[in-house]
Amino acid sequence: MSDEGRELRAVAADCAAVALSGALADAPWRRLVATAEATGAGAGEETVARLAALAAEAGETEGRAARRAAREAEEAGKRASRRARTEALDAGLGLLVAWLRDMAAVAEGAEELVLNADRLEELREAASGLDARAARRGAELVMDTRRRLTVNVGEELALEALVFRLEALLSNARNRP
Repeated sequence: MSDEGRELRAVAADCAAVALSGALADAPWRRLVATAEATGAGAGEETVARLAALAAEAGETEGRAARRAAREAEEAGKRASRRARTEALDAGLGLLVAWLRDMAAVAEGAEELVLNADRLEELREAASGLDARAARRGAELVMDTRRRLTVNVGEELALEALVFRLEALLSNARNRP
């Protein structure tokens, strides 16, 4: 797993933990946006560098051809950056869905179905006394947010709203004796 993948996975777990604890001031959705932005920036820079090298190989280093190649490389870099950023956000939300799904599985006593098996103890703690239906509903909220992000909503605002909705759902979902 890449460093970005590990960071996205950690942020997903943090979003669930914040929702459970009510410690929303930690704002883990900002880390998700920052990780996605860094991923996008890296992809954009890589694309521009690769296209600049190709233009240089083709002898487009001066004049009109060089300006056109630079403009095209910049536009391609912007597209690559946006695409990578969007994919990273989607991956982070996908990991949050998997985390909530695992919490539901643990709450139901079906630990053998857990995807994040290497973090089973953390999942047990998170799912302790949790109504599995709330975790499943939380996963549905995340999927809804993933769909909304495809229609150009404000990403940070959508993620913040998601974590607040999860907090309202999960903080009240503990089984009370």
